[in-house]
Amino acid sequence: MTEESLHIESSSVGPFEVSDELRPRIDELELWDVVNQMRDEGYAVIRNAAPPELMSDLREVIHSLAKLTRPDPARGAVKLLGRDRTVDLVATLPKVMAVAEYSIGKGFRAGRFHGSIKREGGEGLALHSDQNWIPAPFPEHNLLITFCFACEGMTEEGGATIVVPKSHKARRHPTPDEITNSKSIAIETEPGDVAVWDGATWHGSGPRRIPGTRTMLHATYQRLYTQTIDDFSYLLNDEEYLANAPEGIRGLLGEGLFFGTSTLTTDIDMEKFADTTAKSKL
Repeated sequence: MTEESLHIESSSVGPFEVSDELRPRIDELELWDVVNQMRDEGYAVIRNAAPPELMSDLREVIHSLAKLTRPDPARGAVKLLGRDRTVDLVATLPKVMAVAEYSIGKGFRAGRFHGSIKREGGEGLALHSDQNWIPAPFPEHNLLITFCFACEGMTEEGGATIVVPKSHKARRHPTPDEITNSKSIAIETEPGDVAVWDGATWHGSGPRRIPGTRTMLHATYQRLYTQTIDDFSYLLNDEEYLANAPEGIRGLLGEGLFFGTSTLTTDIDMEKFADTTAKSKL
């Protein structure tokens, strides 16, 4: 690799800025309120991100696949991307993809796709940040974003996600005192809405005090240079799956990145290196 080959002419997009390339999609999808709230509060709700009937299908998928989870099906369904087309369609919804690119840059990866089922009496979850394996202070550029698709919608008494607005600006994990005493609010949604927050935002969930279930897909996406929570790259070897997968899935699986392209006899793939480097700055 020569010094000339490493010189890539491009400038980085700053934290919470919108690239010129992404701006038209934010306009078209009417997402500026979401973008601004993500920047200022660290979380938002994307209204009408998915058709309610798609959420109904997703609920069936999660309940069905949860039965296969070992050792405890009650914990929900794991590693869902690529296991049912419904999940893949949800993962690549236009509003979701646009907000993810805004928060964690172009070329982002699928990090974790997990389905949870909370029933009456189900306990809440203590405040935490999702990038909890990252040492503080967190980088100014966000590394991870989580979308929660509540198939039946979310209410406070139904065990909704709770969040501490503006906590992402601390760029660190909450202290034990803050976990206990921080003022949080419940995020309430209708079927088809999506709750979203960045990796630094302190959040948890409340207990469920009413009958029924809160069925949720937790979809985590990560900036392209971070190690993903789950490895979905095996799907890149399944040509039949790829031939029928929604547009955008290949990118989520990491296709086209230069990592691991060098061998004992060949240097890295410079075309992929240039493309990856460009994506990492947008």
